Amino acid sequence: MLLLTVLLPACTGEEGPPEYVIAIGRDVLRGKNILGVQRLDTDSDGVDEWLTFYRFDQVNDRGPVAALIYDVVFDPAIQLPVVYPYKLRAPYENYLAQDKPEVTLVDLVPESGGVPRKELVFCTETKTDLAFFRLTRDPGPPPTDNPPLYRCIGFFRSPDGVHFDENTLEVSVTSRTGYERSDLVRKHFYRPEADGYFITGTNTLVSPFAAIIDFPAGIPTDILDTPYAEKIVLAFYRTFGKTDPQPKYVDYLSSQAAAEFQEGKLKYGSPFPLNEIKWAVVKELSYYPTQDDTQSTIVTVKVQFRSTSDELSALTEVRWTMIRVDGRWKMDYPQSYG
Repeated sequence: MLLLTVLLPACTGEEGPPEYVIAIGRDVLRGKNILGVQRLDTDSDGVDEWLTFYRFDQVNDRGPVAALIYDVVFDPAIQLPVVYPYKLRAPYENYLAQDKPEVTLVDLVPESGGVPRKELVFCTETKTDLAFFRLTRDPGPPPTDNPPLYRCIGFFRSPDGVHFDENTLEVSVTSRTGYERSDLVRKHFYRPEADGYFITGTNTLVSPFAAIIDFPAGIPTDILDTPYAEKIVLAFYRTFGKTDPQPKYVDYLSSQAAAEFQEGKLKYGSPFPLNEIKWAVVKELSYYPTQDDTQSTIVTVKVQFRSTSDELSALTEVRWTMIRVDGRWKMDYPQSYG
């Protein structure tokens, strides 16, 4: 603990002799690589705390990042205010990030009463680490961090990307696992519940409310030339709901399937007419690996549609026979299983 009387010149911004000022890096976290100290009102009391990031287990200029919050708290044992450290603990002693994260304050979990407080959101510039912390009680007196003052209520990490939407409070987690061959991704979507993104009283994430198979950054412009039949099928379904899409629906289909599609007879899994489809998502996708000289294959998807009146279809399995036409994969014949 640090006596506030010693730290006052640094707190107020008044200049004073160096011996009156305590520096976190020089005097407190000696031997640690301090990445930054940010003044931020982390406990919603109207006074800024010192949010401190440091690196540990360092090799050259790399290593995991941890964080502390220093706060001024009255200590009745000595009848003086002190500067007390509160550690931000990720579940199971995980490190917070590999790079210094950006931090924002977001109203994430409704308060049952008392002073409205915002939660801390940490996200790295690389969009691979995302953590949420909530103040569990008033900081004191007396100052103590047992149990932790700031409790983690959500923790996400993926080398393929995590994203937090401040408007909807939804988190999406991207993973290429299982789809590395054709550079597709699986995305899981989470919403906060009563106690954040963890099941109450645990460090277990709530169940995702949605999961889809998707392209990492939208449908490729040269999609019709892809060597992967499964990408043709995914692009076809991701086209639904788009205005004047390019390529068009029929560009993914064989001449026979295109004719049936234009007549409204193609059984691609939707219970809604084409002009009433708001969007379609592929939730599962499987395929047989192909070679350059493969002329036909099977791609199976489980797909769901939403209508323009916001009616959601049942999950439908569609098994597509794929054929090569002039060197390009085309969707030829569907078998639909509701």
